[in-house]
Amino acid sequence: MANNQHSREMRGQFPTLQWGLLGPEHLAGSRRTRTLGLGAAVRKFNQLAVPGLGGVWFAKQIYLATLGVLIADRLRSEDDNVKAIEIANAIEALACWCAFSSNGWKSDARLRGRRKLSGKDDLTFTQLRQPRFYVTQPMRMATVETLVDLGFVKSGSQRFNSFRCTEKGKELVKKATSKYKPYNCTVEDYLLKRIRDDGSISNTPELRDALSPLVGLQDEALDLIRNRIKEDAGRCPEAARRKNALEWVNSLDVKKPAGWEAKPDKLDVHHWDDLRLGALFFKARDAAIEVLNAIEAAMAPLAVPKLTADAAHKLSPVQTTLKELRKAAKKFLNESDDPTEGHMATIFCRECTEEDSSAIIRYLVQRDDRVLRMVGNDILPGAAFSVQPQAETSDEEDEGPGAGNVGRIPTPDGISERIRNLYLLNLDLQEQLGNFLKQSMPNEVA
Repeated sequence: MANNQHSREMRGQFPTLQWGLLGPEHLAGSRRTRTLGLGAAVRKFNQLAVPGLGGVWFAKQIYLATLGVLIADRLRSEDDNVKAIEIANAIEALACWCAFSSNGWKSDARLRGRRKLSGKDDLTFTQLRQPRFYVTQPMRMATVETLVDLGFVKSGSQRFNSFRCTEKGKELVKKATSKYKPYNCTVEDYLLKRIRDDGSISNTPELRDALSPLVGLQDEALDLIRNRIKEDAGRCPEAARRKNALEWVNSLDVKKPAGWEAKPDKLDVHHWDDLRLGALFFKARDAAIEVLNAIEAAMAPLAVPKLTADAAHKLSPVQTTLKELRKAAKKFLNESDDPTEGHMATIFCRECTEEDSSAIIRYLVQRDDRVLRMVGNDILPGAAFSVQPQAETSDEEDEGPGAGNVGRIPTPDGISERIRNLYLLNLDLQEQLGNFLKQSMPNEVA
């Protein structure tokens, strides 16, 4: 009990940062991801796991977003209406187009927009800046918290458009691009020229390697990012957690996945307790989604997709998932600890342990209200309902590391997505990420 009290006191030093986050952190399939109204709880547990990382999982995400802010800064001297979001999105789209053009338009976890960018040629920034030209969920959105916390930008508000590049941000861009000279220009100056004259952008090897997410950053740039992750660890509790987490994932062995049996030496007891509690919450959340998936799967083949809550809970697959949900929710409640605002995680888990199965189903469908929705006692299709409910359909394509890669990361079961992302980022900082991702390519969906 004393440990729980101390953990609660410590958590007060780790506020849930917003920094322009437009939604909860999640894996691939944004259009069908069921948030269940738990986005703030997810962010809290992720922030406790690795403060300030956001959704970043490889280094070039940080660099591309910083490059966008830096170029927007230079353009603002000519035009007050320049938007950093627009410039950063355009540069990311260009980076992915360059990469797809060089790899034969094959899917890769580090790339987005294959369908939207396919067939495009003679690109100009007028095209790249169009809102519908690229994906609606660019990688830039995962970097907003990271850019601020690692000191690559300064911000006057919580909006990406307010970001201004710091000296550290300029240093990152310089170190990342020092060896690339497209048309005898710096990468930064070449992109500025193409923005100003709106000329056709040449996909030269120099520009491609400087931008492509498939090409790792230069060693000096990787070292800078690594040092920024560890910066201020002796003075700031958040930075200490980030540094300790990096050292822990660096010690993990892919052949010997870590479990929850013993606390790692690299982490303090309160950090470990928060990771373990977060995992219990995530397991309950995931079990709830499985209940909804089972209901959706039962509705999909019906001529008129509709079930009552009473009929749904009598279905064998739904009963099985409800049993797992109750078990997972009770494990979280047994901890008698909850750092989330208004104890929303506890409220959710209590809903999931009701004796009345129909009531649980109604709670979950009401929380969903996107894939499934409640009308009276009837469960009806929502806007994102699919006749193939297990397929996470999305126009974003490959929005993250991918389930195949996540399953190969040697972290304890159910742990925060940020720890898994940090494991992949650490591989990238050691120039090993490409090989790790290639090992799962046969199982990836093209």
